[in-house]
Amino acid sequence: MEYMAPSVLCGISLDPNLLNAFLPNGDSVSVKPSSPNGGTKWCDVIVDDDLAVRQRQTWWGRGERASGVSAGYEKMDDGQATDDGRYIYSGTGPVGKTSASCKSSDHPDQGLYAVVQVFTPDRSDSDAMKKLIMAYTKALEDSTECH
Repeated sequence: MEYMAPSVLCGISLDPNLLNAFLPNGDSVSVKPSSPNGGTKWCDVIVDDDLAVRQRQTWWGRGERASGVSAGYEKMDDGQATDDGRYIYSGTGPVGKTSASCKSSDHPDQGLYAVVQVFTPDRSDSDAMKKLIMAYTKALEDSTECH
């Protein structure tokens, strides 16, 4: 690996070491943001022109559990839920639910969820993914997305 994962992904600061475990070897890394619909933001991490990881910020019904949100995304195979139901994670994909204090006037009846999908073959680590989703969800809670 000739590069280090970015420390800011689409405006959200994150320890690059948490993401490095899911990136393939390569020469260059870039980040491509997009907003496919109202309130959803994607942040694609590209290594040598190939999608390696996609991080999402998405608004869903406030009462939804992370397991319900995870059903809408690929890479969530055999996820393990935390006891409080705020997180579900597998080796290649987790979902985290931000705290109830995370609100948006644009989405008054919804909660903000963090989603990560790993597209890099042979990069699966559920323990590292649990750390990543907890840190990413906390970073979202501390960001301007929650106001």
